[in-house]
Amino acid sequence: MRYQRKQNERGVALVTVLMIVAAMSTVAVMLSSAVLSSTNRARALDAGAQADWFATGAEQFAGTALEELLSATGAALFADMPLLTQPISFNVEGGRLALTVEDASNCFNLNTLSNARHDGEEVTAQSPSTDFLNLLEYAELEGIDSERLASALIDWMDPDQAPGLGGAEDSYYRSLTPPYRTAGQPFANLTELYAVRHVTPELVDKLRPLVCVHETVGFNALNINTLTEAEAPMLALAMSGALRVDTARDVIFQRPPGGWESVGEMMELPEMAQVAPDRRRMDMLSVNSSHIGVTAVIEYRGLRRTYEILYALDKSGGVHAVRKERKG
Repeated sequence: MRYQRKQNERGVALVTVLMIVAAMSTVAVMLSSAVLSSTNRARALDAGAQADWFATGAEQFAGTALEELLSATGAALFADMPLLTQPISFNVEGGRLALTVEDASNCFNLNTLSNARHDGEEVTAQSPSTDFLNLLEYAELEGIDSERLASALIDWMDPDQAPGLGGAEDSYYRSLTPPYRTAGQPFANLTELYAVRHVTPELVDKLRPLVCVHETVGFNALNINTLTEAEAPMLALAMSGALRVDTARDVIFQRPPGGWESVGEMMELPEMAQVAPDRRRMDMLSVNSSHIGVTAVIEYRGLRRTYEILYALDKSGGVHAVRKERKG
């Protein structure tokens, strides 16, 4: 009997020891996991901070490269020049940096609509809202209610609380979940479009080749030597619709290597010469660019980040960054 009691006590002691060991093992695993997670987080934060420094370096490098290019070409850009056709890529310590450059001038600046008003605007063939509606018509984008979209964009930027037909002011946006208000000022970037009534991700994808957001509220002239076929509706707009979009694509296709020396040279083409002088908006055309966009892709220690940098060009050939955004 006494022997059996001792055996039972030993069994209980063994179970107790095993339970203590199991508990200590669980705590040890949890501590190891916490330390590992903390270490990985610290590494990720360090990699992210370094990537941000690389992005700052990329901004300065691209700005210097653009200034050197513009000084060599007299501030003129053309589609087949090396910087616009070949990405710049090089290794950095622990990773790689790639820069892609494109002309960011050939688009409709949505901030131009901040000059439009629902009431009191002098509606002409060249008013901002008319230009926007005509551009969407020329582009033949499907599934877009152009007038309602234009009203919503104008309402987003104007300072009043009187919505246009199909537009929306604070009263509408406050009823959403979560509620918010209109900006009451020009757009800061294209991603702000997602907050505007009637705008969907699919719509933004359709508009992206044609529209942009610049720091100015006026229209920037198109560079005829960097226009792409996707931007042909912009050339049709510059000819007040007297030039069909498919004909505009033919004109762009005929552009000589190195581009046209002047807008007048392009206007000598038979397709352009047939456009009546009063339909030509020559102030919309140029052989120079107003803005250049750079996409910087940074890969560092397993981290990948993409930044979009917008540069403004002045008439003296100076280049300065006006916006830098991290994408994704």
